[in-house]
Amino acid sequence: MSRRAKGPRLYLDPVEHVWVIRDGARKRRTGCRENERQRAEESLAAYIAEKYEPVCDSRPNRILVADVLKFYLATVAPAHKSAATTAYSVDRLLDWWGAKPLSEVKRSTCAEYVDHRKAQPIPQAKHGDALKKRVSAETARRELTVLRAAINAYHAENVLDAVPVVTLPEPSPPRHRWLTRAEVAGLLKAARSHPERPARTALIRFILTSLYTGTRSGAVRSLRWMTSTAGGWVDLEAGVMHRRGTEDRETNKRRPPLRIPVRLIGHMRRWHAIDAKGIEQPNGSRSTVTHIIHQAGGPLESQRRAWEWTRAKAGLGRDVVPHVLRHTCATWLMQGGADLWEAAGYLGMSPDMLWQVYGHHHPDFQRGLAEKIGRKR
Repeated sequence: MSRRAKGPRLYLDPVEHVWVIRDGARKRRTGCRENERQRAEESLAAYIAEKYEPVCDSRPNRILVADVLKFYLATVAPAHKSAATTAYSVDRLLDWWGAKPLSEVKRSTCAEYVDHRKAQPIPQAKHGDALKKRVSAETARRELTVLRAAINAYHAENVLDAVPVVTLPEPSPPRHRWLTRAEVAGLLKAARSHPERPARTALIRFILTSLYTGTRSGAVRSLRWMTSTAGGWVDLEAGVMHRRGTEDRETNKRRPPLRIPVRLIGHMRRWHAIDAKGIEQPNGSRSTVTHIIHQAGGPLESQRRAWEWTRAKAGLGRDVVPHVLRHTCATWLMQGGADLWEAAGYLGMSPDMLWQVYGHHHPDFQRGLAEKIGRKR
């Protein structure tokens, strides 16, 4: 008896360095080059949705995990803001789970999947020490949450006789790393010495915007100079940054508008004056610059290489990832004695979460209690 196919997946052509969708013996070109993985994932999701044939079996031992994942990708994932990220997780899940029946989803196999992923190299790594890195347990955990969501979505439509339980590994402890003012100065000095001017300019803008607003990396890179439906923008006249597009839905990772800090708005006005001139093209014309963080006028999906080079140049450890800039902003606000509710609204998190994670930096943290200990009544 022949083994059933795992389903469509992405494959990088080693000769042409383009992403191809492999579906059994069939191949379809995506038109995306090696550095356009996100677009390739979107093409994969569209392909699966296009060829999807509904399944309706309630017996876990008679339905493949691949069928459940394809159901999820075709019916639920398209509504996700991060549909490409979901498609990437599904692609990784299909590699290991695809040909297995749904009844194989249990505690032991979930643990085996985590071990399998932890032994794999990071796909973005191209050279140097990065090639030694392996996928983290946290990444495998996020992928398993997609599997759990897919099973629940399928169960809601085709009631299963028994719903498999997806066992997740323990979550990673929260990061508490933040930068001192001296470390930030060193990071900016290193960024200004980056050998590639477009990357240097983009990284300086990214660091300053992330540091002074506490905005998450993806939202910073999607910021535009003009009102947009797909991403945030800045209103320099009003001095307000809108972190969400006009048609973006709010998620658990809240992105409320904020007042642009005095120390940042001067930089932004200077950047805007530069970008208003456009980018000169080889034919002599000038292209319009829409994004604040850009390289040669085009938006950036990632600054991994430039960040790693700058971090190492500044003498900072590998624990200093871009998200540390958000931690630094929150820590500095607490150290400055900022009002809890105002700071929470500024950062886009709940006051409880802000106090739980960063409250110990506040000058009023347990002050009354500390003053009372040891005193006579």
